[in-house]
Amino acid sequence: MNININQNKRNLGGLILIVSAFNYFITEFITAAAFPIPYSYTRNFISNLGVKGPSTLFGQFMQSPLSWLMNSGFILLGLLTFLGIVLLPIKGKILRLLIPLLAAAFMVGTVLVGIFPGSGEALQNGTGEYHSIGAFLAFFSGNVALILLGLRGTGLLTKLKSRRTLIALGFLGLVCMVLYVVVLMNSVDDKPVRIIGLIERGALYPALFGFIYLGKQLRKKL
Repeated sequence: MNININQNKRNLGGLILIVSAFNYFITEFITAAAFPIPYSYTRNFISNLGVKGPSTLFGQFMQSPLSWLMNSGFILLGLLTFLGIVLLPIKGKILRLLIPLLAAAFMVGTVLVGIFPGSGEALQNGTGEYHSIGAFLAFFSGNVALILLGLRGTGLLTKLKSRRTLIALGFLGLVCMVLYVVVLMNSVDDKPVRIIGLIERGALYPALFGFIYLGKQLRKKL
């Protein structure tokens, strides 16, 4: 009976992680398509999509007609990811504590990003700090959680290749997060390099791809 319960939790948790990430990607695509000027996944910040505007920050114009959709997507991403992870039957006392805590931090981060859009006005009135804290909290906790989920001690994945894939994605996300900070700090005249959007996505996407990959592997009963 306990084996069946754990398998059901694995399946449900994995499905929720897949839905969570795909929902985010679809939301981002729809919102970007509705942007009044051509939106570049390589050049533009993700946060631009959540700003109703019109506003300008770091030399980028922000006016998103579907800002409400993007911000809802941020919040839903965190809530679903947290739910999916806490459903997983993780082994090991320390991992069983750390991974849900990181999932909670990821949820808090994405909720902050959704509630406090990163506009030029937000930078002036102080709410931009909440947005920045939320973004980096999500980047860090999401990728670290992915690395821990890839450890053998969780009892989730048995194949070495599967575990290494999660760990590699997590480290890639952390490297891009550090690179993102460096690029922002060294931007000239509030004009970040032209691939700043790609670097920022490099800090977020690996965790989301990892959640999808993990969800698929769990539903294969590996």
